[in-house]
Amino acid sequence: MQRHHARLVRIVRGFRGRTIGVLGDFMLDELLRGEATRISPEAPVPVVLISDPQAAEGYYPGGAGNVAANLAALGGRPIPFGAIGKDESGKRLRELFRSRRIPCAALVQEPGRLTPRKVRVAAHQHQLLRLDFEKPARISDRTARLLARRCAHWMGHLNALIVSDYQKGTVTTELCQQVTMLARQRRGPVFVDPKPEHPEICRDATVVTPNLREAELMAGVPLRDRRQLEIGGRRLLAELGCAYLLITRGAGGMTLFESGGDIHDIPSLPRPVYDVTGAGDTVIAVLTLAYCAGATMQEAAQLANLAGSHVVLKFGTAEISAQELLEAVARNFKDA
Repeated sequence: MQRHHARLVRIVRGFRGRTIGVLGDFMLDELLRGEATRISPEAPVPVVLISDPQAAEGYYPGGAGNVAANLAALGGRPIPFGAIGKDESGKRLRELFRSRRIPCAALVQEPGRLTPRKVRVAAHQHQLLRLDFEKPARISDRTARLLARRCAHWMGHLNALIVSDYQKGTVTTELCQQVTMLARQRRGPVFVDPKPEHPEICRDATVVTPNLREAELMAGVPLRDRRQLEIGGRRLLAELGCAYLLITRGAGGMTLFESGGDIHDIPSLPRPVYDVTGAGDTVIAVLTLAYCAGATMQEAAQLANLAGSHVVLKFGTAEISAQELLEAVARNFKDA
C-alpha cells in the first residue's frame, strides 16, 4: 500500500502543466446565502434574509467552466472552447477565468446569445431554490466554424480533450465529430461527460463518464443490481465503441468497464454529503489529468473517486486543489 500511495502522489504531482482542451457549455453560477428563520405570510415558502448582500454573494464558473476551473486548481492548463454571449454573465465569466489564469481566446462571443446563469439560494447549508436564466440554442454555423478552427489551432498543444455537454447548444454532433477526429489523429485521448439525449458525441471516445441514471437512460435498461450493471455496462460500452466506460454511482462508488472485458469496482468513501453540485466536473477533470500523467485508467478512477468524495463536502460549485488531493491520498492510502 505504501508503494501504491507513492505512485498516486507521483501521478498527482504530474498534473502540473498538462494542457487540456475543454469543449462544452460554459455557464455562470451564482450563490446567494442567507438565513431562513420564518415562513412567508404570503405563501408557504421560507423567507431568506440577506442582511449583507456583498458578503452573501459568490460567482463561479459553471458547467464546462467548472471543469476548466478544477483543471486550473489542480495545476493543469485548461483551454476552453465554447460559445458565450456578449452579456453581463459572459463578461463576468471571462473575468472569473482571467482571475484563475485561464485563457479566454478560444471562446467565441456570439451576438444575441444568452450566457446561461444559474442562481442558487441557500440557507444554513441547504439549497432552497435555483433560478435558471437561459435560452438554450444551437450555435450558429459561423460560431461552429470559428470553434473548429480554434480547436484545430490548439490541438497539437493539447494532452487531452474533454467534452462537457450540458445541452445548451455548443456541443453539436457535427462539431464534436470534427474536433474528436482531430484529437484522435494526433492520438490524443478524448473524455466525454455526456447527456443521455445526445449519445452520438460519445462514439469512439477514450472514456465516457455518465452517472448511474444517465447510464440507465443511455443503455435503455435498469442497472440496479450487479448482474444488470455488468450486462448493461458491457452493452453500452460496445454500442459507444469506447475504450472505457466509467459509471459513477454516488454512494455506490464507481464501476469502470474496459473494452477488453475487465470490470473494476472503485468503492465509495464514507462521507457526509453537503452538496453534489459540480461533482461530476471534478471527477472528469481529475480523471483526465491523472491519465495524462501516466496513470492507468483504474488508478485515474481511484483519484477521481477520491476527489469527488472531497468536493461534496463543500457547498456550491467547488474546486479541489492539487494539495487537497495529495492530503486526501495521504489520509486514505498511506497507512492502509
